[in-house]
Amino acid sequence: MNKRQQVILGLLDQSGFISVADLSARLQVSEMTIRRDLQPLEEKMMIRRVHGGAMTINKCIQEPQFDLRASSSLEAKQTIARLAASLVKEGTTIALDSGTTALALAQSLADYQEITIITTNLRVMNFCLSHSNLQVIVPGGLLRPGEGSLIGSYTLEFLRNIHVDQFFMGIGGIDSKVGVTEYNAEDAAVKRILVENSHQVIALADYSKFNKITFAKICDLEVLDIVVTDGKVPEPLRDSFQQQGITVIQPK
Repeated sequence: MNKRQQVILGLLDQSGFISVADLSARLQVSEMTIRRDLQPLEEKMMIRRVHGGAMTINKCIQEPQFDLRASSSLEAKQTIARLAASLVKEGTTIALDSGTTALALAQSLADYQEITIITTNLRVMNFCLSHSNLQVIVPGGLLRPGEGSLIGSYTLEFLRNIHVDQFFMGIGGIDSKVGVTEYNAEDAAVKRILVENSHQVIALADYSKFNKITFAKICDLEVLDIVVTDGKVPEPLRDSFQQQGITVIQPK
């Protein structure tokens, strides 16, 4: 291990993430040299390379099981779902993805009329079976066991050919430097397509998701239009939201 790599590991221990550009400036070498330094560190499982930089392995948190997530922070999910539902206008088409907050949002929309929901979340689909006022479209795809979400090439191909008014996106984490991340790479791929094909992108994030980085990147902060949360946004992240023109909706 060379001296630059030792410095890189030290910086990552302090911050959890650092960009290639920042490392290049600090160490006064080219970005190509930094990338060459990062590659063996990743091969030895000492770091994980992400878009634009690197982060510590312990930041790549494993995804908790769906049932555990569903039973935790219930009040926060219900608060976020209620606030998010207030953004939905009757007669529109929305997308709901995998995750527990999406199910809570579907439940909050139970009495809405003329709503079309496109979802990859089979739990959302099952809930809507008893609500004929909600029109539901479910793409084909590979079932992700345990999570109850649809993933894979068939799902992506379908989603590339649709457009929705609003995408309500569940996330694994949101960080001012890395952006928006998800635990599972295939779920993240689905979310990226929906981000591209939505007029308005709305992230649903309880307080625990702030300043958190998970495995797979979905998008940069600048892509978001609205963040709906149950609590106050930490100040550094709040400043980033303001700079990017992101509206934050939270309880009064």
